[in-house]
Amino acid sequence: MSTLVKLCFASMIAGSMIPGASLVSPIQASQQQTMPTPPADADKQPEIPAKPHQPRPNPDASGKYHVGDGVTAPKLIHSVEPKWSKKVQKKNISGSCLVSLTVDTNGNTTDVNIIRSTPDPKDQGMSDVALEIQENCVKAAQQYRFSPATYQGNPVPVGLMIEINFQRS
Repeated sequence: MSTLVKLCFASMIAGSMIPGASLVSPIQASQQQTMPTPPADADKQPEIPAKPHQPRPNPDASGKYHVGDGVTAPKLIHSVEPKWSKKVQKKNISGSCLVSLTVDTNGNTTDVNIIRSTPDPKDQGMSDVALEIQENCVKAAQQYRFSPATYQGNPVPVGLMIEINFQRS
């Protein structure tokens, strides 16, 4: 089984991380507007003024910084592929895990959590395999090492989202 890892900065999610799905940050969600449906006889759609980008606070309430506004991104320097048991390999499935984590000031990963995964543990007949996949993705992400993010030349903790894709061999 082969594995593909994508890094996405939690404060800079743009577009789709998983085919067919899109991620919207809380700030983007609060800024989204719906356009009214114009009357059938209208020649032009009404214009809605764009709201200016409001940067996330650095650091936020949890003490994490967000890439941008003077915060440089951490750089992945060591990654580990998840281990797949014979059971998972035998099922011959493909899927992904979206994992959130914090890169601390030493470049270590902390606070590793599954955001979502496919197959979903709620899928009938797949729960044991899905849970094993999630567990192995978390174990692998906990071993990642980064050069830390910096702000004004000093290392700072940064929140990331990582997508780990696994595919049939």
